[in-house]
Amino acid sequence: MEITFLKIFFIFLAVMNISTFIVYSFDKVQAKNDRDRVPELRLILMALFGGSIGALISMKVFNHKTRKWYFKYGVPVMALAHFALVVYMWARQN
Repeated sequence: MEITFLKIFFIFLAVMNISTFIVYSFDKVQAKNDRDRVPELRLILMALFGGSIGALISMKVFNHKTRKWYFKYGVPVMALAHFALVVYMWARQN
């Protein structure tokens, strides 16, 4: 099995999205229990650096971080950009 940059990139995205989903979910639990929260900058950066789909799914599933404009509009824009990047890389590979 040949390991290519594209495979490594897809694995990276999968790990980032799963991690981001878990961190957003953890932040929601912390918010419900009035405990220490995950800093918003960390949440945004996780979405920006590849975890946008995980962030978007977590936002929808847990109705979390849906009021602030930079989450409400920023995360979907990041998800579209990441999707476009994946399509571009996939098309370029083939």
